Amino acid sequence: MLGSDWPIAPYPPLEAMAGARHRRPADLSPPPHGPAQALTPLQALQGMTVNAARAAGEEARAGAISVGHRADLTVLADDPPAVADTDLADLPVVLTVVGGRVTYRGTDV
Repeated sequence: MLGSDWPIAPYPPLEAMAGARHRRPADLSPPPHGPAQALTPLQALQGMTVNAARAAGEEARAGAISVGHRADLTVLADDPPAVADTDLADLPVVLTVVGGRVTYRGTDV
């Protein structure tokens, strides 16, 4: 599960996944901090989906796109594990669905 102990600031999921992968702050200028702790692209994605649901005790209802789960999902312009670590935070959101209802639809959809 990916998370933060800083409860009073925004927590953009793509930035969190990117940081977990490249282990640098958003400006990318410093060298990686603890590079041996970097997550693989798949581990970072799972940290925001299936593993987050499991940590919250919600794995029977959330964390995956499957029958019986809440219909909450975000469609991105590319496959997050295939995007370079340094480009992930800027990956465009194409569609957002919450509770089975479209709450955001990009202009290209």
